[in-house]
Amino acid sequence: MEKDEFVQVYLISLGATKDEVKPFPALFYKLTGKKGKPRLFESPMKLFWLETVLGTLSWGFFMWLFVWQFIGLDITQLYAALLFGITTGAILAIKVKRKAKRLKLYQWEKWLKDKDFT
Repeated sequence: MEKDEFVQVYLISLGATKDEVKPFPALFYKLTGKKGKPRLFESPMKLFWLETVLGTLSWGFFMWLFVWQFIGLDITQLYAALLFGITTGAILAIKVKRKAKRLKLYQWEKWLKDKDFT
């Protein structure tokens, strides 16, 4: 078992979910093959901004693809896409911050060193 897999199993045994131990955005790391730190160790502000941008763009793209191109684009629809991104970003940031605080997690490198995972 690799170190990253072992860390994920260890965090799940502490009470984290499978999604919380994956790096964010998981698809990027899966496609590139890079190793990222679990999102529980990411900055909530970084997660908020990443999710806001990615959520707004993905929601806007899919809504344009399936709905807006047929009825025309309006400024309120763009505001709705932005609201979706901000809402999902806030939910992700708050959820990760609360879980990291509950599990008493701190800086990634220091945590790995303290738990002898280095």
